[in-house]
Amino acid sequence: MAFVRVPGNPEPEYAEELFFEGRGGVRLRAMIAQPHAVAPRGTVLLCPGRTEFIEKYFEVITELQSRGFVVLCLDWRGQGLSDRETSDRLKGHIASLDDAVADLFAATRVFGARLPRPHIVMAHSMGGGIALRGLQANKITADAAFFTAPMWGIRNLKDLAVQASRFLTSIGFGEAFAFGVETRWRREPFKKNSVTNDKERFARAQGLIQTEPNLALAGPTFAWVAAAAEMIEAVRQPGALAHLRLPVSVLSAGEELLVENAAHEQLARAMPNARHVTIARAKHELLMETDDIRAQVWAEFDALVARLPTSASAPAAASAPSSATRG
Repeated sequence: MAFVRVPGNPEPEYAEELFFEGRGGVRLRAMIAQPHAVAPRGTVLLCPGRTEFIEKYFEVITELQSRGFVVLCLDWRGQGLSDRETSDRLKGHIASLDDAVADLFAATRVFGARLPRPHIVMAHSMGGGIALRGLQANKITADAAFFTAPMWGIRNLKDLAVQASRFLTSIGFGEAFAFGVETRWRREPFKKNSVTNDKERFARAQGLIQTEPNLALAGPTFAWVAAAAEMIEAVRQPGALAHLRLPVSVLSAGEELLVENAAHEQLARAMPNARHVTIARAKHELLMETDDIRAQVWAEFDALVARLPTSASAPAAASAPSSATRG
């Protein structure tokens, strides 16, 4: 296999596609990209959102490389070109988001020798939920965390829908599409999109899926809804984040339509060393926004890096034996 290519989305230099085994033997796709600098400043663990995939982040990865970072990015189980958990590739399905936490931990172990410290989590939307859950449960470690529109609450997700999803999952219907979601992928008109104000970046992401239909994902299943609710409840328990003393930045989109911005403020307050910022005029995909909005996002990231203590640059711990294969 190889990276999916479309015009206007150049593959990052020094990038390598790799496959490794996640929890339960699931085959997962990863990318490691070395920085442009000779001596890396550290590693960014890049955690995409639901429906996303490595190629969508090529521009972001290149920008991180130019800042001197090694980048590790995953296709989560059930999306991208990683293995699905159902026979229908279009179903956004996962049995438990703790499985994704375990996969992220496995990646840092398998590739650990190539991931110098400090480690900075950069996590978007669902990836932000997975990363925070991993940090909260001490399943992953990092020296700083940068969250963009994290999924710490889902707008318009009613308690009744969560209860129904849990019940239907418990009696064997977890792999069915949830009520009212899209059951197929189709190219969305830019004017109707809820994720970005940038027409070119929006078209680029859609073009990648048209070029490689296996990247496509439709709506979530009942099990995904139940798993998401369970993860959100876990990180929102009183006192659940009080031990997370690492520097944290939480960015909300001023024109958010998908996740709950109120949860960002609430959980940022629950972490001792967190900063919360709302970016005006921005939609959900802050890293895929217009240049002026992205400049604000990168300024916040650079400020977070400046907050890292000097001790965070200690060498990485030795990794477990690698079971990765090249694509």
